[in-house]
Amino acid sequence: MRSKFTLSSLSSGAILALALLLLSVFIGFWIYESSELRTLSLKEEKLQHEVVLLDRYVRWTKDYCRIYQALDFLAGNKMSARKRSVLADNIWMISRNYNYDPLLILAIVMQESRGNPNARGRNRQGEASGAYGLMQLKLGTAQSLGRKFGMKINTEEDLLYPEVSIAIGSAYLMRLLGRYGDLKKAIIAYNLGTGAVDSKLKQKEPIPTFYYEGVLAKYRKLSQEIEKRMGGSSGVF
Repeated sequence: MRSKFTLSSLSSGAILALALLLLSVFIGFWIYESSELRTLSLKEEKLQHEVVLLDRYVRWTKDYCRIYQALDFLAGNKMSARKRSVLADNIWMISRNYNYDPLLILAIVMQESRGNPNARGRNRQGEASGAYGLMQLKLGTAQSLGRKFGMKINTEEDLLYPEVSIAIGSAYLMRLLGRYGDLKKAIIAYNLGTGAVDSKLKQKEPIPTFYYEGVLAKYRKLSQEIEKRMGGSSGVF
């Protein structure tokens, strides 16, 4: 009886040891697999992040090319290649900061000055309107906005610098967009002024849309021209 009890105890011990060994192997395997899964998950997250960055860089590069081609089409011999390149850099940075399609600003440039940085506005009677440069800004408006961005504007001649006109004009349009919360109204106010638009809205009168429609037509024309030059979709809105 004693011999059988010892054998039985040994068998139970062996089984327990084997079970513990198998459990240890299983735990070790589970830890290893969990570690591998975490590693793979981290690699996947990194890869996804790199894909997102690559897609962003591709879009940024495409945007820059669209801007340069649009300036080439608009300005032509009105602006040197070096000035076009510098202005393309500025527009690219501004469009990223404000998160808008850069062709929108260039469509307004096309509507306002036809890409002539030295444009001086005239009213219907042929008298000077007081608007200057690519985006046909008036000195008072430009100075007011310039102070907010640390940009000193002394005379109308300063508005003939393309980079100044684009920076102030873009800021003005974004300010109007924030005021009205509507791109169409903002573009109309860029042309008519906030007083005229506010008056129409207050009296519930229809706002004239000819300027907005003109900008939209210019945008489409620019987009189609760039599509021809680049051989792909330009994202017409």
